[in-house]
Amino acid sequence: MIKKPILILACFAIILCAWSEGDEPDEAGSILFKKVDPAVVAIQHEEAGGSGFIIDPSGYILTNGHVVSTASGSWWREGSEDPTETAKRITVILSDERKFQAKVIGHSLDPDVALIKIEVPEPLTTVALGNSDHVKVGQRSYAFGMPLGLKRTLTAGIVSNAERTDLGTFTKVIQTDAPINPGNSGGPLFNEKGEVLGLNTYGMWGEGLGFTIPINVALVLKDHFLKYGKFQRAALPFFFPKEITADFAKILGVSQGIFVDYVDPGSLAEKAGLKNGDIIVEMNGAPITAANQAQLSDATWKFTTLPVGSKVEFKIKRKDGADYKDITVSGQMVEDEPAINYGHQIGEVKEIRYDAVGLRVQQITSLSRYAYGLFRGDGVRVTSVQRGEPAEKGDVNHSDVILELNDIKTPNIDAFQETLDKMLLEKQKYIRVLVQRGMETAKAVIKPNYDLRNKTVVLILPENKADYFKRIKRYFVSNGATVITASRSKTVKTDEKEITVDMAIDGLANVQFHGLVFLSGEGAEPCWTDPKALELVKNAYHSKRIIGAIGNAAPVLVHADEGILQLKVTSDEPNANVMMAKKANYTGNETESDQNIFTATGFNKEIIDALLAKLRSPIKECVIKPAGK
Repeated sequence: MIKKPILILACFAIILCAWSEGDEPDEAGSILFKKVDPAVVAIQHEEAGGSGFIIDPSGYILTNGHVVSTASGSWWREGSEDPTETAKRITVILSDERKFQAKVIGHSLDPDVALIKIEVPEPLTTVALGNSDHVKVGQRSYAFGMPLGLKRTLTAGIVSNAERTDLGTFTKVIQTDAPINPGNSGGPLFNEKGEVLGLNTYGMWGEGLGFTIPINVALVLKDHFLKYGKFQRAALPFFFPKEITADFAKILGVSQGIFVDYVDPGSLAEKAGLKNGDIIVEMNGAPITAANQAQLSDATWKFTTLPVGSKVEFKIKRKDGADYKDITVSGQMVEDEPAINYGHQIGEVKEIRYDAVGLRVQQITSLSRYAYGLFRGDGVRVTSVQRGEPAEKGDVNHSDVILELNDIKTPNIDAFQETLDKMLLEKQKYIRVLVQRGMETAKAVIKPNYDLRNKTVVLILPENKADYFKRIKRYFVSNGATVITASRSKTVKTDEKEITVDMAIDGLANVQFHGLVFLSGEGAEPCWTDPKALELVKNAYHSKRIIGAIGNAAPVLVHADEGILQLKVTSDEPNANVMMAKKANYTGNETESDQNIFTATGFNKEIIDALLAKLRSPIKECVIKPAGK
């Protein structure tokens, strides 16, 4: 893919400058507000929220990718392993306050665009779409959105730059001084006619500037989402292009084109025939040139949006002595690697977290090698080490590249995860680590704590799909616990894959466990009345073993034993009425603990992590008393 690392930071609209009272729209804006108000929506979910606008009467809505991503509310707190993961419960609120649950059709984090769908009983009012290619500096612009909750605001300004390219974004963006407030992310930027010019997305802290993804870019992504369920970025990896300015053209002795600044040795780009110093003048028979960054961005976009699997043919000029000779090279477009995080960009690369050993790692991509100055492309990059935890104590450093664990090569993230999971499951006392540190290799040793060694934790999974299973299981395994999975079903879908559980619930009667945790998800409710599940809870409660329950699994506790009705408990909001109908001591707090009972709403990952932290010490201290004692 044509790419170029950019070192300028970009921030999302959730941290944009607040709207001042003096920035009210003019009379034309008041008329426009009434016209477009029915087509602009508020979006909320368990992590954060934002704005959006209706583009089809059947309920299709455009917004930002980060608005529907679980990373949107936690990326600065490092709360998300997978930034591409979407929120589980997305609510769209129309201008008349009606609420609908939304489904994500597709989303991208760079360009930061998402398409969601709500099912509605009658056709909805839609926005009119403009042409962002015709945006002019100085024209009036209006930003609409729901900042700080559900307040609907319209702010006015002008387009101050129609092709900003220095924000680290995948495409050029529109700059406006129409104030954009926290919560406006995904909302529309209108012209005076009420036509959408783009999606309000980025901002610059303290400078009163907002940045908008052009609507023409968003519509390309919309078509991809409907066809593929995602944005299929095409690439011929890996080379860096450069614009040919007027001065550079004089030096080169050419009139136009795109300069090939660097071709990665051994890459598909090199195999296609590209070389350092080539000048691309045609792509698939059409002239292509870039005299500035904005034109280079446009050329990159044309290249990126070629169909994956299609043939790309370049006509190039290559230096031959004092002259140039014309050469044609060709290759096949492949799907691009995930976008990396850079500055304040979330990126799309997953981060695997092993908080019990204080280590977080990330896959290395072609671009991340250059962005982070990595010497090699195999292994996994250390993105964080926690102070005082085993990884730091063992001399693993931030930005190290882990090449081996106990002499087993870990060339990619999958191999690393499989290897480390196996070692932690086996409770290996020491894990030797070979790292690449700059130009040198170094050795480190991780000695896991295994605080829950000799403890057994049973995870009760819902019948259909278990929420946060991977996160919960890894936490206990990393801390040394033996984990047993059980369910009313033999197989259960999880956030990682479909798994076969270790045993049925009725097989747990003779299992000696220290912790019992009921996970939330699809099909948790049948446990509320399952005699074997209720008996399991009752016996565990009276034998003082540690019991946890999350979200819609929590009502099993209050159905199991009258003694639990006196203890403080919580659950997900939809089942609060179930808890109160049983006259439980329901608090509605995010997490709750009382004696040996621990519950959580399961609303987001931070709440799950808080519950796990609460469970750790009680399970460590739990002692199973002999029968009859």
